[in-house]
Amino acid sequence: MRNTLRYLILLAIVIALGACTGQHVVPLPESAALKEAPPAPALGVASRDVASREVVDSNIVSTETSGWDAPIDLPNLPAGQEERFVVYSGTIVLVVQDAGQAATDIAALAAKQGGYVANSNLYLQGGVRRGTIVIRVPAEKYQDTLAALRALAVRVEKETTNSEDVTQEYTDLRARKVNLEHTEQALQKLLDERLKVGRTQDILEVYRELSNVRGQIEQIEGRLRYLTNLAAMSTISIELVPDVLQQPVATTGWEPQGIAKSALQALVSALQVLGTLAIWAVIFLLPLLIVVLIPLWVLVRFVRRVLRRRAARA
Repeated sequence: MRNTLRYLILLAIVIALGACTGQHVVPLPESAALKEAPPAPALGVASRDVASREVVDSNIVSTETSGWDAPIDLPNLPAGQEERFVVYSGTIVLVVQDAGQAATDIAALAAKQGGYVANSNLYLQGGVRRGTIVIRVPAEKYQDTLAALRALAVRVEKETTNSEDVTQEYTDLRARKVNLEHTEQALQKLLDERLKVGRTQDILEVYRELSNVRGQIEQIEGRLRYLTNLAAMSTISIELVPDVLQQPVATTGWEPQGIAKSALQALVSALQVLGTLAIWAVIFLLPLLIVVLIPLWVLVRFVRRVLRRRAARA
């Protein structure tokens, strides 16, 4: 009986203490809970809940929107694989029978391969036609085109091939373009806000920066198009050299009229020389002889007279 009473007293004490403790636990009002909330994240760093609800730009693909370490891939870049951009160019010297016909065949070959003639020059040297021609063909047809060119020639004097890998430059330019496009979008939003509430000076400053970014994007796009076209089409420079063994032997016939004309021209030239000498003798030598010979003749006569007088005295 005493033990039961003892248990009842202890149970009453525990119930009384629990009631006192419950009176001190008062729920905070909603305003107070807001005041004690943690500060908002800094600008440019989104929380996980916000990041999961944020609309992701179509150019950026995130594989996991709820995590902080979600990878971001560049657009048009296959995972684990990178497209190569290699520029091929070559030079070949062909010995042909007829440079004109060879140039025509090369132009037809370029068109057949899906390319075109970029430059062509035919000229005469030593009475023989020579030429240079530059063609551009698709990169995948480069080797086939070289083989076809060899078949058009009597022989190949020289052949060189060069390749330049521009993949790194292309990838860097594309990454810069993506970053600049994001900057452009941010500046455009800022400009829209400044147009609603903002000073004219602020609007002009944002507009100038936006124009600068747009100019950089257009320059990069132009360079990307140039590299793409350069890698898609290879360049082959061809020099056409005539084959000496295939050239006809030039024979000159005997033409009496031409020979007579040449002899007459030689006679006229000889008479002109004689006439020139006669004119020089009359106008130049005769007066010179008169001026020199007369004093000499007087001197000689004087010397002879002196000698005669001395001989007579002796």
